[in-house]
Amino acid sequence: MFCQKNRTMEHIPPTQDSLLQHLKRVAYQSGIWATSELTQQRTPSPEGYGWTLDRDSLVWLPVWSTLPMASAACTELVKCGCKSASGCGARCSCKKAHWKSTVFCSCKCDR
Repeated sequence: MFCQKNRTMEHIPPTQDSLLQHLKRVAYQSGIWATSELTQQRTPSPEGYGWTLDRDSLVWLPVWSTLPMASAACTELVKCGCKSASGCGARCSCKKAHWKSTVFCSCKCDR
């Protein structure tokens, strides 16, 4: 239903899991600020607080979500409006998104 108004699945609004990861980062940062007047802070590792360590560059990266991307998980629900039975044209949303057509599609792009 989100994609019916010419919106791509990559622009689906964030989930509750994204909010949870953000709140973990907020709690971690506020814990550091709450003890900022101490000369010897004992800060815990950011791991598990919405951060993950990139093993190659040794940089802490935010965890945006622990769920799979909706665009990857919901590709089987895509339905284009293409009516071509032989080849898909420029209006075919399957072809534009570089997806295989699904059983819901009328077209026969790469199925």
